[in-house]
Amino acid sequence: MKLYKIAILLQLTFYGMAFSQTLETQFNDIASNHEMIGGSLVVFCKDGIIENLSYGKADYNRNIPVTNQTKYRIASISKTITAIAIMQLVEQNLLSLDDDIGSILNYEVKNPNYPNTAINVRMLLSHTSSIIDGSTYSSFMQATVNNNPIPDLSEIISPGGSYYTIGQFTNTVPGTYFNYSNLNYVILGTIVEKISGQRFDIYCKQNICEPLNIDASFNVNDLTDINQLAVLYRKIYGVWTPQADNFQGIQPVFTNLEGYIPGTNGGRFAPQGGFRCSAEDLAKIFITLLNKGSYNEVRILSEETCSEMFTSQWNYNGTNGNNYYGLFRNWGLGVHITTSTSGGDIVLASSTSMFGHPGEAYGLVSDAYIDTLRQIGFIFITNGVGTGYQTNNYSAFYTVEQDVFDAVENFSNFSVCNTIDLNLSTKTYTEIFPNPFDQILFIISANVEKIRIYDLTGKMIYENNSPEKFTSIDTQNFKPSFYFIEIKTNNTNQITKIVKL
Repeated sequence: MKLYKIAILLQLTFYGMAFSQTLETQFNDIASNHEMIGGSLVVFCKDGIIENLSYGKADYNRNIPVTNQTKYRIASISKTITAIAIMQLVEQNLLSLDDDIGSILNYEVKNPNYPNTAINVRMLLSHTSSIIDGSTYSSFMQATVNNNPIPDLSEIISPGGSYYTIGQFTNTVPGTYFNYSNLNYVILGTIVEKISGQRFDIYCKQNICEPLNIDASFNVNDLTDINQLAVLYRKIYGVWTPQADNFQGIQPVFTNLEGYIPGTNGGRFAPQGGFRCSAEDLAKIFITLLNKGSYNEVRILSEETCSEMFTSQWNYNGTNGNNYYGLFRNWGLGVHITTSTSGGDIVLASSTSMFGHPGEAYGLVSDAYIDTLRQIGFIFITNGVGTGYQTNNYSAFYTVEQDVFDAVENFSNFSVCNTIDLNLSTKTYTEIFPNPFDQILFIISANVEKIRIYDLTGKMIYENNSPEKFTSIDTQNFKPSFYFIEIKTNNTNQITKIVKL
């Protein structure tokens, strides 16, 4: 039995070496086809990172390449980090998800159309608060970054404020209608400050980044090396044009932080989109979520809290929200929950549901998603695409994202994520590995009844009507191509796309 285990491990090691090269080739081809200026792709399972790929330039003008240490302003994935901060305070009983935010901020925050309905923290996290990015949101955020003193948050969400408008609210009952809003997370960042007594950037650095030992922050001045920060680009009339973080190796000086009072406007640190982090370190945060709040024996959230974050707070029924062309159909607490609906929120084709967040700002596009059933996940970030962000009929994600998702699904060595349990009496699910495969394909299942493999034309090329609990299939006569494997058990009929190298 020991020799058998060793043979399996050697086989997986061999395939792992092959897949790394294959996924890298696929990623490089995608980057080239879409004229990506730079990008990172990290694939992981609950035990750690299995692929860490880099492409192109982090700074075009200074000829600085993207590396595993390259940091990006990750855009809206930052909202999940903000949600973690909020949930830490909830765990400490310093805050309740159902607290009226006006009672926390000490001034009235009401939807003028429904003044008798409280707006609570849960609604902010799930984008159901009825607060939206109205006509003055942009000017308020510009003032937040540039003015001295920084305007108080009340100036935009409380009656009488200089940026307040009724159009800052939808005409829907708070808690009933989904409308994605950056302002929700500006408010949440301010609540973190109000409850903790710390600036938002300092709180997140001390309670999330430092425990996980990652070089990341909502404050660019905290980064160890400013030269590792990617410039964000758009290609305008054929010229790569910097849009953000073009610091040229010099730490920026913020003149409006002296004397800032925490709890007045956490938007100064961009809790809605301003987290700077490498793809590798962002993977560590999402591995933490995949491991129910723990990473390398360091716990930043309880298992119960992670489960609550992944619990649906809003589910699209056709009329109860703006689903952004099918992209958003289900939402947790700071977490996008995919439903794998055709033409909409499909990420990995073999995942029925994933948890994570997309991001887009200043030319950057980013994605961070985990599958808690398959125990896998990935991070994709690009600091600019020269061909423009094209759409497709397959999903609501951009085509470059979908191309990366497909490469992750079909060319990642996810087989190393699964511990092979040779005590088959305990196995209640089916494992197919590796995928992609070369000469041998393995199937483990306690209750498999039938195995069939079909080529792309639908022709059945393999059938086993009495398979063993552990089945190995010789595929040397299979041509390099995509195939479909049908696994019938006593209670399911699973069809999975597989690929021959």
